[in-house]
Amino acid sequence: MKSLSRAPWVASLSALRPFAAALLFALGALSACAADDPKLGACSTTTDCRVGQVCVDSRCTTTRDGGGADLGGGSDTDSGPPRTVTALAIVPLAPLVVSVDGARTTLDLDAQVTYDDGTTALVTSAFWSIASPRLGAIDATTGTFTADGEVAGTVQVSLEAIGMTATTTLSVQIERTVIAPGAPADAPTRFDAATVVDDAARRATLLYPLGGTVFPQNVQPPDVQWEGGVETDLYRVRMTAPGATVRAYVLHDGAPFRFDWLTTREAWRAVAENIAESDVTIVVDRLETATGSVISGAPRTFRFADATIRGAIYYWDLAGGNVLRIRGDGTGREVFMPTPPANPVPANPAIEERCVACHAISRDGRRMAAEMWSGGGPGVIYDLTIDLTADPAPTIVPPGIVTFLTASFSPDNLRLVANNATELFLVDGNSGARLPAGGAGLPATGSAHPTWSPDGTQIAYSANHEGGWGVDFRTADLGIIDITGVDAFAAPRTIFGGAGLAVARPTWSPNSALIAFQHSAHSRIREDLGPVLGTIPRAGVVSLVTRDGATQWPLAALNDGATRNSYYPTFSPFDEGGYFWLAFVTTRDYGNAQAGTRGTGRRQLWVAAVRNAPMSGVDPSFAPYWLPQQDVTHENMAAFWAEEACRADARGCATSGECCSGFCRDTGAGPVCVPPDIVECSETGEACRTNADCCAGAGDCIANVCSTLG
Repeated sequence: MKSLSRAPWVASLSALRPFAAALLFALGALSACAADDPKLGACSTTTDCRVGQVCVDSRCTTTRDGGGADLGGGSDTDSGPPRTVTALAIVPLAPLVVSVDGARTTLDLDAQVTYDDGTTALVTSAFWSIASPRLGAIDATTGTFTADGEVAGTVQVSLEAIGMTATTTLSVQIERTVIAPGAPADAPTRFDAATVVDDAARRATLLYPLGGTVFPQNVQPPDVQWEGGVETDLYRVRMTAPGATVRAYVLHDGAPFRFDWLTTREAWRAVAENIAESDVTIVVDRLETATGSVISGAPRTFRFADATIRGAIYYWDLAGGNVLRIRGDGTGREVFMPTPPANPVPANPAIEERCVACHAISRDGRRMAAEMWSGGGPGVIYDLTIDLTADPAPTIVPPGIVTFLTASFSPDNLRLVANNATELFLVDGNSGARLPAGGAGLPATGSAHPTWSPDGTQIAYSANHEGGWGVDFRTADLGIIDITGVDAFAAPRTIFGGAGLAVARPTWSPNSALIAFQHSAHSRIREDLGPVLGTIPRAGVVSLVTRDGATQWPLAALNDGATRNSYYPTFSPFDEGGYFWLAFVTTRDYGNAQAGTRGTGRRQLWVAAVRNAPMSGVDPSFAPYWLPQQDVTHENMAAFWAEEACRADARGCATSGECCSGFCRDTGAGPVCVPPDIVECSETGEACRTNADCCAGAGDCIANVCSTLG
């Protein structure tokens, strides 16, 4: 069996060494007998033989016409004519390996020749290889394939023998069964034995994940949520993909049952790291205790893009008054800056003011700009590459130098475009000093929410708003300012009219071709009408427009059709799998009331895939997924994604695409990035294909084995 630390063809043949030694001794003797003529006797390849002969089992064998060898007994001394090999094939013809619950299942492949008379025979000396070790490993000499038991898919298998080659496609299927804590061990048998009933009034209603969602492959496993059923009922969550089947069994054990199943990493990976863009079907069946019948659930489908999106996400926890970070390695959220600078002159001396709000992250993830303490407070710039847990957290630009409400970094981080009250202005990214703007300058009134394009050529912003400062306004347009030189700008122009509504929070796609924005009845999600009337929710959607304003999309799938509760979009920096990935805040229900936010109207963060080359008149968006690792009891908004390099060895991973090495494997404590298979030379008695594969002193490659004999 091949060691994972070696190349796919470097197969340890320790168990076969006695046999190999005897065989090679015999071959050596044959070679010695043919010393007078090197074209007779032992051979490594057909090139060692005379014209009209082929190398079969390390022996030059005569053929009838040079096209193949008779491996089944025919020879020059036989009474009948020799047969000719016409084809080489791998059998079974459509090899399939099914791995159950992570088992490293094996399958023996054989090399088969077909003769001109239609008969077949097996070749015992052959070299085997696979195109990728992602699904498992193959023994280079024996042809035994061993699945890793973690991911499904297909891989090309190649065979070299008797001077011919053959290939086939091997398929690996994954089946996983999960018995959730508390559920009976015989739950699968109970479901299989019960009568299935289709009754919409009695079924479990699946609430999350949503139908039509497109996920990246490395998204954290979802909490599958439903409603319906009573205590002692059993549930079966089924997820099926082209090469994988997952079944989980959950018991309703009474209050406080959450009507959910948090998908295990292994189960989620089985369907995620599969055939991209193929439907994954999910359904929740209910085994009704009262009747003993299985009430079949209504299936829905979602898909995985061929995309791995890495990076940390920084978002605003409103109640906590701080910016939190969801780590890109999936290990959870953290308060990475627990003690921001305190207000030396708080409005109420009895209350310490450390609030951080209205943050923005540079595209390289190295810096954060934020407003401190209260509306209209000072602006601060932090270095995200250093430890920010000190009290107070260190700053690049401390409070007191510049004041802004919102800001956006230039691509090189040397400048920020910021707004305060209703004006836009430039800020030095290192000192915090306000800078003069040349050319036509920047607008001094009716402006808010500026954002610099990734290509550095334009600034988009909320233009012509009627409010008194850059937070509260009911009407605004989408404006564009062309950058004409160093700190120089052209006159602003409008590319999309708000039509009596507010265009707010514009954000650029990674390629600078598109702008998403909030189009709503107010710039806030909830308009503050004072202590008597309180805050009133205001309808809003996320829309998309080309940078010239010529084409606009309402993003119906992202906005849940007619539901108007989507706000504050922020594009991630990733263009992966044919999609951009757009985070936004919404008050829609996430799941049920027990495990999710159903009925609360809390602001939570979601992410939707948006096609990176949208067509006019065709909605490029898809149903979103809830951003994992949030606290469902919190009010969250303003998700800014920062790029992260690939993950080093020993860090946690969801898919191999996240790892610098290209290998994500479970080594016993969950999947981590591991080193790639190391390409090594073969020692004496180990598999080889040519003499160059053998280590110094290991001899030559004879019969696909490195040997010093012969």
